[in-house]
Amino acid sequence: MIEKRLEEAKRRADLNYFVYINERAAEELEALAKAGRCGKLCGLAVAVKDNIEVAGMPITNGAPYMRRVATETAPVVAALMAEGAVVIGKTNMHELALGATNINPHFGPTRNPHDPTRITGGSSGGSAGAVAIGVADVGLGTDTGGSVRIPAALCGVVGYKPPYGKLPTRGVLPLAQSLDHVGLITRSVDDLVRVMAAVGWLERELPEVKRFRFAVLMGIAENTRHVEKAFWRAVEVLERIGGVRDEVFVEARKYASARAAILLSEAAANYYHLLRGVGDKMGKDVATLLAAGAALPAVAYITAKQVKEEATQFFNKLFKKYDVVATPTTATEAIPIEEADSVAVRPKLLAYTELFNLTGHPAISVPAPTSGLPVGLQLAARDEEVLLAVAKMYEKEVAD
Repeated sequence: MIEKRLEEAKRRADLNYFVYINERAAEELEALAKAGRCGKLCGLAVAVKDNIEVAGMPITNGAPYMRRVATETAPVVAALMAEGAVVIGKTNMHELALGATNINPHFGPTRNPHDPTRITGGSSGGSAGAVAIGVADVGLGTDTGGSVRIPAALCGVVGYKPPYGKLPTRGVLPLAQSLDHVGLITRSVDDLVRVMAAVGWLERELPEVKRFRFAVLMGIAENTRHVEKAFWRAVEVLERIGGVRDEVFVEARKYASARAAILLSEAAANYYHLLRGVGDKMGKDVATLLAAGAALPAVAYITAKQVKEEATQFFNKLFKKYDVVATPTTATEAIPIEEADSVAVRPKLLAYTELFNLTGHPAISVPAPTSGLPVGLQLAARDEEVLLAVAKMYEKEVAD
């Protein structure tokens, strides 16, 4: 099975999902089986974003000037491997994880599995694409403003960002430590729950939810017609499975500005030495963002952290009234690669997802009903198990 996955990864090299393929994956799985150490996830194929360490494999963070061979394995990867999962390769990503399109000037763009002329979204685009075409069962990624959920939505799969701090970030190259999350991409919520339960990442069984209250968050972004239509179809599904809907307007502009200030300040602190040393080798978008972060005054960062706390309290209060909140994952479907450098693209991809990096609440993107390009429904909650239970019910209703 693993051999076929590797063959398929090579056959679909035109989609540009992998920067490194683990040719020893089948051999590693055989060794686990012989040693009797193939556990609950025996043979599960994992695609790992190339800012997460796997011992003996190269790591670039989407930037050739950072390339080295990792000597340790990140705990989030090791937990999967301990149950018999096998890393099949390292995936293409947006340079330094500082972007949402996955157009990488060094390794080339990752191409959408539904239309190769369009973006996958990023910065975990390679992992999402690998799951979408069936090469990987699980994609590991990072999510600082939506980098797991955005590509999952645009590629038509499930992307989950657990609560802040739930999955360890040791062995993961940082972008902005106040916002960074490790997340998972799978083909279904069922697969996600199975994997999380197998490695002890779920604290309790999912509850039975027969009736729940949910809020549709309004006033955040202007959606394309295609996204708008798919989103409201998804809302109808939530109502069919027992959801009671309200609409809540959110003044998200100040939250978006705060997340940007925190992200750029911390990213600049992490990579200022690279900006000064090899800035001429960086993609223009990444160099520009790092320079902007370096120029931000301390007062902007401190004020942004205060707004972060304000946003967290706002949503904590909202979650006392509502079990979950719902938004589109992105305000646009996947756009053509040649149009992806537009300044207008960034907020259309980030507007909804970045809220829950700021607050740290768990959030999931699941496919919305559509006959065209994939669209994501984002659900967020305070209670992780309730969130996953609702997402699972929604998925079953859509499938039926």
